[in-house]
Amino acid sequence: MPTRRLFPSFLLASFLALGSVASVATASAAEAPVAPVAPVAAAPVAVEVPAQVLAGLANHAASFEQMKLRGAYTFDGKIEELDGSGNPSDTKEIQMKVVPRRESPTPLVDVIRYLENGTDKTSEAREKAAKRKPKKDKKEMHLPFLASEQPRYVFALAERDPQAPSRIRVSFVPKEPAEDAFKGSAWVDTTTNNVLSVGFSLSKNPTFVDHVDVRITFGLNTAIGRAPSEITFDGRGGFLFVHKHYRGKATITNARLAY
Repeated sequence: MPTRRLFPSFLLASFLALGSVASVATASAAEAPVAPVAPVAAAPVAVEVPAQVLAGLANHAASFEQMKLRGAYTFDGKIEELDGSGNPSDTKEIQMKVVPRRESPTPLVDVIRYLENGTDKTSEAREKAAKRKPKKDKKEMHLPFLASEQPRYVFALAERDPQAPSRIRVSFVPKEPAEDAFKGSAWVDTTTNNVLSVGFSLSKNPTFVDHVDVRITFGLNTAIGRAPSEITFDGRGGFLFVHKHYRGKATITNARLAY
């Protein structure tokens, strides 16, 4: 059935892809104070974001691209399928170490543990990881603040933290909806022009997907900027009369520079 075959695969791939972008480019990443998780925003209010803030965020987003490319880390994640009452009916848990390689687009993946509904299936997961090949024409996730992405979006200053005025919430919506364009908002530290947390959903849902909401907390301080420490998502989708509800959470630890 398309629902079981396509929708879970999309979510799992998306979740693990988020894990792959959560790497950090430093050998000694330290825990940083966690900012409020940014809610998924409605249409932005008409208050412009200062140009110097967007320029600084473009630098952080560029550093984020380096984190995706060069960072090694440990990924602990759980994906749950929920029943009509919101209780888990199917659970998958994974712990793995990921080390990118300069000479290969495919990182080394060491599956430490993989469980399906409490049953250990680590050996099977290791076999699949060993056979994994990079997908052709794969759409990459980019922060909206990346210099090459900014022209696709409308940004607005949506909120200022009354307890810490240097922290603002920047909302963003794409000018043209697309599967790789997001709508949401991010809490930003204007003293460093780093993203503290971001919440977003897809501006155009893929086939069989009703919605996916993602939240990323940038709780690791690194030499090139803050990096993700926690990722969560909630998604629904289906085909005809069969619909599924999934949620997931992952933490990123043991970050280091691979090359």
